[in-house]
Amino acid sequence: MRRALLLTSLILLVLCVPPLSANPGGTGDANRDAACGGSCHGDPGLSEPSSAILAFSTDREAAYVGGPISVSVTVTEMELSSRGLVGVFLLSDTHGVADTPQDAGWTILSNGEGGATNYAETHVLDAESGATITWSLLAPSNEGTYDFYTAVHHGGDGSARMKISDANTVTVGPVPENLPQMLPWDAMTSRSLGESSELSMPVVNATAVTLEYRIDDGPIASINATLSNDAWTATLPAALSDISLSYRVIMSNDEFTETTGWIVVSNEIQGYSADIFAVRLQSLALMFGSLALCISIQRRMSRSSKKSLGEPEAALISADQTSMVAPMPAMVPPPAVTPGLAFDDPRRPVGWTDEQWVHYGPDHIKQNYGGGF
Repeated sequence: MRRALLLTSLILLVLCVPPLSANPGGTGDANRDAACGGSCHGDPGLSEPSSAILAFSTDREAAYVGGPISVSVTVTEMELSSRGLVGVFLLSDTHGVADTPQDAGWTILSNGEGGATNYAETHVLDAESGATITWSLLAPSNEGTYDFYTAVHHGGDGSARMKISDANTVTVGPVPENLPQMLPWDAMTSRSLGESSELSMPVVNATAVTLEYRIDDGPIASINATLSNDAWTATLPAALSDISLSYRVIMSNDEFTETTGWIVVSNEIQGYSADIFAVRLQSLALMFGSLALCISIQRRMSRSSKKSLGEPEAALISADQTSMVAPMPAMVPPPAVTPGLAFDDPRRPVGWTDEQWVHYGPDHIKQNYGGGF
């Protein structure tokens, strides 16, 4: 009964396993505060120092309120793990909470890796050449001086490593009159293969809007956008394979020309999805296989222990086993009786045993009574 209950409990535990997914080789791009170092990259107090060199640069000296600006972070000379995976942060503070650029009012159009997050992961093959990640941003709605911090998390020599840079200052000034501007906008950073994409761009103070795109670092192609319902629209051609496509928006009028940073588009390719039913069946098979292996090993070890006993030990065991069984009383066969000679014969002398009567009775009768039995 106990075995059946235990087996039933094990089966229920296997079937109740929730469908979980792992993140081998990184945690993926996301919006993360600096405190992520204490949860998904290793505790900052336990991480080893990094020898990485962080270089910060922008595509212009200052930004206008709500205007575009591109920020590039180059990481070199870092230790590398066997995977060569490096995660780079763009931060507005180092408090550990509410320190993403969005928290400071910035809008991230692209992180250069096919997303719009402040944390991006990339693979690095050579620490000397390192990696560069460029964020395309829109400035906050308030003028002022804003600080940017960059951080890198990576592995090396079997330890988690991290480093945070000093502050890098960016000035946001007033908007010149009649400057073409991109209003807050959710830029397209991913799409499915084989589908063209229509972009609707909220641009103001512009007389012409051009959408430029390129594949990898190839030649630049351009599409003229059309104005419809207070938005400029243009269509990006479909991608038939997993290519790296990026685009930018050029806004112009008679006085100014403004250009956004390059926005990288990733292709949504359906990856492998494990069947939870198949996983549970494999878990059951592994459980029963483990039980069978344990039982087989136990039986084989018990047989081996019996065979390894010597004769003295075997004799002792046999003696112990014999002593545990009560001996059966000996069955004494009754003495054989001579035909015609009865035990209650009146001629039997008093005090003779049955054996004496059997052996000596015939002679006694012949000598004293001279007759037959």
